[in-house]
Formats: sequence, C-alpha cells, structure tokens
Amino acid sequence: MESGTTSKKKRLSPSSMSQLQILNALAPNSAPAPEPRRLQINEIAELSGLRDEKETQRFLFILEGQKLVSPFPEGDFTSRTWQITSQGVQTLRQISAVATN
Repeated sequence: MESGTTSKKKRLSPSSMSQLQILNALAPNSAPAPEPRRLQINEIAELSGLRDEKETQRFLFILEGQKLVSPFPEGDFTSRTWQITSQGVQTLRQISAVATN
C-alpha cells in the first residue's frame, strides 16, 4: 500500500451543475464582450441543456441572489430576459481555473 495522501475530488450536486450550465450559457462568447449577453429564458433553457423553462427560471433566481446574473432591465423580475453580471463572469473564470488544475 502506498503511503501519503490521497486526494478526493469533490462532486458537485445536480443543482450546482445546472447553475454552472446556466452561467456558461449566459457567458460572453468572446472576451472582452462590449455588452453582456442577454438571452430569453427559453434560450437559456435550450443552451444550458435544462430544457425546462420553470426550472431554468428557478435557478436564475438562485443565481441572482448570489449576484451572478440579473434580469434585464435590472430589477424587473417579471422580465424573461437575463444576463450574466461581471461578478458572474469572474466566478465562472475562477471555477474554470480550478477545474483545469
């Protein structure tokens, strides 16, 4: 048996994975993007692979509470248009950096 530490990779919950998929769907395709990418809930559902608009909206509200996404226009929670925030882009970059290490 080999002595030393063994590293265990933590697994993300299905909810966390869905939230990451939504952030990825909203992330700008190129950096730096002149304006945030704004998408309708149905587009976000398709691009993220969730396909369910109500579930997508639920995750958007969770991400909004963490300041990672916002409705457009900002503060209009009846809007079907959402965008990633600069904090959301930064968080996504940090997660990507950790995942590749």
